[in-house]
Amino acid sequence: MFELLYTSVSPEGLTENGLLEIQLEAQKHNASIGVTGMLVYYDREIMQILEGDQETVETLYESICHDERHTLVEVFYSGEIKQRAFSDWSMEVVVLDEGKVKKYLYNDRELGIENPLHNIMKTNPNRGKKTFLSLRDTYY
Repeated sequence: MFELLYTSVSPEGLTENGLLEIQLEAQKHNASIGVTGMLVYYDREIMQILEGDQETVETLYESICHDERHTLVEVFYSGEIKQRAFSDWSMEVVVLDEGKVKKYLYNDRELGIENPLHNIMKTNPNRGKKTFLSLRDTYY
């Protein structure tokens, strides 16, 4: 089993309908290829974790890199895992507001920075997986 965590920036902010479209597309496609995961969205930033067969996940990631809804795509972590953390979800989407970003990623500190999702991954890649698990446990 393999997981990959990446961030990207939407060239334009995604609407609720745009996020729903991504979620529905991903749920159908990911279920058919055996990929699970979660997508987190905040102020044009996307952070996503994908789980599944390594070749399948890497192929899916490559298609994301060519998707016009993603720019500045960057992998922050990839590697083998013993079991899935999101086995019940072909793809779940969580939209964060500033308060939730502060709470889950910055321990209630002020953001004061541009691209806070990308920044937290750049300074502490391990924080990404912990954030996903915390959101999973909080919201679902």
